[in-house]
This record gives sequence, C-alpha cells and structure tokens, in this order.
Amino acid sequence: GPDMRKFSAVALMITSVVVPVISIGTVTVSAATGLPIGFVDSAVATPGASTGIVGMPDGTVMVLVQTGSVRLIRNDVLLATPALTMSLSPCNGGERGLLGVALDQDFKANGYVYLYFTRPAAAPGGCVNRVSRFTMTGDSIDPNSEIILVDNISSNAGNHNGGDLEIGGDGFLYISVGDAGADPRGDSSPNDAAQDLSLLNGKILRVVPSTGGPAPGNPVSGPGTDSCRDRGNLPSTPNTPCQELYAWGLRNPFRFAFDPNTGPDRFFINDVGQSTHEEIDAGGIGLNYGWPVREGFCPIGQILPCAPAAPGYTDPITDYPRTLGQVITAGAFIPNGHWPAEYDGGYLFADAGSGRMWLRRANGSIDYAAPFAVGATAIADMAFVTTPTSIAMYYTLSTGAVRKITHPTTPPGDPGPLAFVAVPPGTRVLDSRLPESGNKTVRAGATRYVPMNVNPAVTKAVLVNFAFVTPSSSGYLTAWAGRSDRPLASNINAAPGEVVANSAVVPVDANGGILVYAFATAHVVIDVLGYFNVAPGAVSPGRFVSVAPTRISDTRDPVSAANQFTRGVGPVLPFVRVPVASRGGLPAASSMDAAVLVVTAVTNPGNGGGFLSASSGGTPFSGSSHLNTNGAGDIRANLVVVPLGADGTVDFHLLSVPDVIVDVAGYFTSATSTAATAGRFHVIQPFREVDTRRNVGFGRLPGQTSVSLDPVSVPPNAGAMAQNITIVDNASAGFVTPYPGGALPVVSAGNTTAANQIHAVLSFTRLSAQPATMSYYSLMPTDLVVDTPGYFEGG
Repeated sequence: GPDMRKFSAVALMITSVVVPVISIGTVTVSAATGLPIGFVDSAVATPGASTGIVGMPDGTVMVLVQTGSVRLIRNDVLLATPALTMSLSPCNGGERGLLGVALDQDFKANGYVYLYFTRPAAAPGGCVNRVSRFTMTGDSIDPNSEIILVDNISSNAGNHNGGDLEIGGDGFLYISVGDAGADPRGDSSPNDAAQDLSLLNGKILRVVPSTGGPAPGNPVSGPGTDSCRDRGNLPSTPNTPCQELYAWGLRNPFRFAFDPNTGPDRFFINDVGQSTHEEIDAGGIGLNYGWPVREGFCPIGQILPCAPAAPGYTDPITDYPRTLGQVITAGAFIPNGHWPAEYDGGYLFADAGSGRMWLRRANGSIDYAAPFAVGATAIADMAFVTTPTSIAMYYTLSTGAVRKITHPTTPPGDPGPLAFVAVPPGTRVLDSRLPESGNKTVRAGATRYVPMNVNPAVTKAVLVNFAFVTPSSSGYLTAWAGRSDRPLASNINAAPGEVVANSAVVPVDANGGILVYAFATAHVVIDVLGYFNVAPGAVSPGRFVSVAPTRISDTRDPVSAANQFTRGVGPVLPFVRVPVASRGGLPAASSMDAAVLVVTAVTNPGNGGGFLSASSGGTPFSGSSHLNTNGAGDIRANLVVVPLGADGTVDFHLLSVPDVIVDVAGYFTSATSTAATAGRFHVIQPFREVDTRRNVGFGRLPGQTSVSLDPVSVPPNAGAMAQNITIVDNASAGFVTPYPGGALPVVSAGNTTAANQIHAVLSFTRLSAQPATMSYYSLMPTDLVVDTPGYFEGG
C-alpha cells in the first residue's frame, strides 16, 4: 500500500492529505546552497505551489501551479495573468493536481501545449489522471481547445500519480504514470499494477501526440492487445495488454528527462522508492524495472549486498539509500557547451526530501558525498531554459517558488591575427538527420554543441557552411563560440519548409567547439570549409587578398572571353566548369590556396528544390552542398571558398539548378606567396553594424541607391571585412551588393525573387582606402541587417 511516512516533509508529495493553498507571503523559501565555485542560485518568482516547468522557445518560462493554473515568467518577471486556469478541485492537493507539461516540438508553428493533471471523476478515489493537448496563442492557452489524449488513469489512493510529459527526439509523446498507490483492480497487495500490462499505471507510455493513440513500434501490439488510452483502470477493466506501453515496473516515476546532446532515445527516469532506495533508470523500450518485486538494485525490502536481478528485470543505473534522501524528483540533462566543459554530458537530479542535488557526470560517476547543491527542500522539477544570452537551470519548489542556477559565460578573448587553411569540400561535422549526429531536429529555442575536431590552441575560428533544413516555422540560426554569450546576430534565415544554406565564420571555444541556436525547429547540416589558425608574424599562406568584385561567369549568357564556362556530366550530377585562375583580378593557380567566390544559383519556375556543390576542377562531387534552392524560380547566393584544380578551374555540381553566376571577391594566398601580415584575419564576437529597421548604421534603403558606412567593428586600416548581410522586408524582387565605394560593380551578393523574403549571405568584401568604409547598393526598397564576425588586416 501507500508509504504514509514517505512524503511527510514535502508539500507536493504528502500522501492522502489535501494541501491548502499556500500563502506565499508566509513561506520561507528554500534555496540551493553549497554550489560549486562560479555557480549562483537566485530567486525568480513565487507563483504558488509549483510543479512542472518548461522553457518556451523565446526564453519565457512556463510553470505549473499544482492547484490548476499555468503561469508565465518572462525576463524573470511573473506575468500577472495566468495563461490558463483549470477547475481541478478537490483533485488538486496532496500528490494530485496539475503535474506535468511539455511543448510540441513544433510549438512555434502550432502552439500545442501538453498537460498532465488530475480531475474529478466518478471512479475509485473520486479522481483520475488525464493528458490533454491545448493550443496557446500569445500568452493565453485556450481552455476550449482541449484535445483529450489519454484519460481515466487511476488515482484511487491519491498518491503515486507520476505526472511527467516529454516529447522525445522521435517526435512521440512520452508519459510517466505512477502505480496509483493501491491496485486499481483491488486484487493485489502489494500493489502489482506496475507489472499488469493491461493497466496504464506504473508505466512509461509512448503515444502519438496528435491523437494519444499508441506510437508505432511500441512493444505491445498485435492480436490480443488493445488501445487503452481512455478505457479506465478499474476492477472490471479487461485484461488485454495495452498498446500505449513503452516500459513498466515503476513505482512513481515522478520526473524523467531526455538528453538533448545525444540520439533521440536516451532518457533517464527518476523513480520514487518506498523504504530502501531512490533510483534512476535508463529509459528503454520494453524494459521492466522490477517494481514491486525489486527496489533499486535489490529485492523489495533488502539493501546491498543482495540478490541480483532475475532475467527479465532491468536494474537502475544508480540508486541511493534513504540516509541521503527520501524522494527523488527533478532531473535534467545539462546542454553541452554552456557550463564549464566538465559538466558536458552531465545529468542533474534532486531529492525533494533532503534538498540535495547531485551530478551524474558523462562517465557515469556520481559523488554522493559531495552534492552539486544542498538546501533545495521540496524541489519538484527542473529545466534548462535558453535565455536571450545563454542558459539557466530553473527549478520549482512545491513551497511556492521558482528559482534558477546560473554560471557566468566565458567572454571570447582576442586570439590575435589568424591565417586561413582551406579544407577539401565534404568535411562534414554535423548532419542532425543521421544517426551518428543524433537523428533528431534542433528544437526551437534550443542549442546544439558541435565539436569542430580541431586543436583549439592552434585553430581559433572556423569557416563553415550551414544548411538550415525544413524549419517548421519562420526562423533563423545563430552560431557562436561555446561557453560564451549568444550574440545579437544571425547566420541564416528561412521560411517554413525551405532548405537554406549560408557560410559563416565562427570562433571556437577553448575546447574546440561551437554552439548552434535554432529559433525554429529544424535539421542542421554543417560542412567545414577551412580553419583560421594563429599567425603571430608574417605568413605566406592563408592571407586574404581582396579584389574589386568582378563577374567572371554567367551561364545565362553566351560563352565569351569575359564569360568562360563549359558544361559536363559527371558520374552523379551534371556540372559547370569555370576557369578562375588569372581572371577577375586573381593570380595564377599556384599563388592561391583557395578562391573566394560569390556563387549564385539561378532556377526556373519549373525547377524543384535543388542544390549546388563546388569542388576543385576535375574532382568528383563531394556529397556536400554549398547552397540550396527551393524551386519555383528560387535564386540563391552564397560565399564559396574552394581550392582550384591543377588547371585553375572550379567545378559546380548541380541538382535542379540550370544556371550559375560566379563573381570574384578575392583569394587566400598559397605557400609560394611572399610572407606578409596584410590579409591576416581577426575574429570578433559578431557585431551588429547595421539594422535599418532600428536606424542602426543607416535607414531603410529606398531602392536603386547606395549608402556608405564607416564600420564600428573594424579598425581604420582594415583591408576587408567579413559580413553577414540579411535582406529583410524587401518590397520586390532584386539584389543587394556590398562594395568598397567608387563605381558600382556589376555583381550581386544577395538576391530575392519576390517581396517580403528574408535572405542572408556571408560576404568577404574589400573596404575603401583609409578610413575604411563600405558601400551597399540595393536594387529594391529593403531593410538590411549586417553582422560582422571579423575583418582582414590592410596592407
């Protein structure tokens, strides 16, 4: 039966007692203390007896109040009006009430919020648990939008409701359900509901988020099984096994968490014990964790040393005795790349009775004698939330408060001058669509830490090509050095369903990694184009030499002395071969380590989605793309840095791209070049030079005009600047060209094919003579946003 003494000190978890509404003004709120050096715990808000918590894509924190309200905390201020108020009385005290929350992986597009709550019902105990989907618009959740997914889950004894929700990396909704405290069938003692596959209690469920029906691939299926999503848990319930089950043998899995750093299936379950041990289980399909036969690593009622698990049972990954804690609750994986490197791959978990938090490190070790924190009595849930600059670990207390733990970021230092080393196309470090990279999207408002596989003592920045693949809503991608503040900058913008590519210069952190933030849920692909390595003195290779922007090839026009190209068909794709060496102001091939080109893919209205991939002339298609097109006459440009073939040519391999335009921006010197300092690169924290929407730099461009700027982020003697140029709110089709002043060149850097598109493109552009200035021409009326990640020294 229920363990009556178990939760006596914890307001949320008191068994079989209705808890009155807490008067926040009279509560002394516990705070986490004893944190490692550098970490800070601070108060955020006091919404009431708080249970579930989740971060929204914009950094707002959504908190559940046990009695039945959903509250929002924005910029650490509690909004006055609840997003939703539910009538749950008398099923909102003790361990019942509004317990768990998850947001849809496409929340920015559809506003779907999933809630786990206890409601009144004509059932044993007078209450049952339900999981429903609601729709949120703005700061309000529509109570009339409820779609019931799973219902009539027994809560007959009042305790052991479980109550957590998560959307897994596979896109399905996972639900943790307790064993109801007493057997819903009334025919077993101790309660064996967790072993009864015809009941939903004591289980992890996996369902389709739109319907609540069993997810494909669940372990219980076929003839003789049934969907139990709403049939109830009663003595008269049929004995057919339930297709919604994912794992079983759990007592009270109050909280569980998915690992954002790994593949889609990795999650840990915090299962509340009875009398000997609290345990953490590794989630797995079809696993039986042994309750009520086993508790922790032992048969029920025993402590170590004890009999090993019989075949068919899965032991926890760790447990701890009642001398250290009485009720395991909150848990969360630490997103890689934000806190110091020793925390990457870590899992934080907490005990509401003792107020202790522990860290399970990436290697699986836990030092129970040295908690991560102490003093957080009555902790109910925790979640890492991406804030406007970094992340914070927010946690709820059933005594009424929300608090957070933060660690300061590492400001990016000045690594000094750098020289560029090109790498062959096809050096891919991330493709989130593939199993080796996690096989799951980067969710809106989340980050992904990506090791660049470099020696960070040598390589201080990388030139990469990003592909932002089919975002579920309009959004952008931002990349920056790990463990530093997220800059006010973006690298790619895309509309729903598009595939958009853009190059970027990104500094790496002291561990050689970068962070990628997605404002919209999408897949992300990253190919490395080259490295920026330390160059303290004069160097021969790797210096950028800018040239006046010049067009050397346009396949829409006939071949001529000024417009050279040939077409061919390779083993995989057709290609266009363009002679590059000794053209457009570039030297012979032997003097160049790589050419710096602005390449534009031009499609026709009848073309479908496609891509362009550049390689040294005469080399095969690498498997990677430099830019993507989205059909219907899409025109896309990107900066392409590519080594030349022995004959000084570059091949452009094409899928559904009939025409290519090639403009020259400059080149990186080779080992045969004279040693010098001019052209070395300096990486900076991305700086917003221009935002015409806010009259930063200059105002909106009226069309067919140029405007000049003295960039704040580059010194007066800079020779060229790297800049990410984003076209925003354009009035019509057209293009934008950055250039060093003087006569307008016949080139383009960014293109649009219709009004109100958002296109971004990286450019390495020569600056005018001292003082260094940059000019921008736009054919159409438009706003511009310009972010600068660095500059090249002048000569």
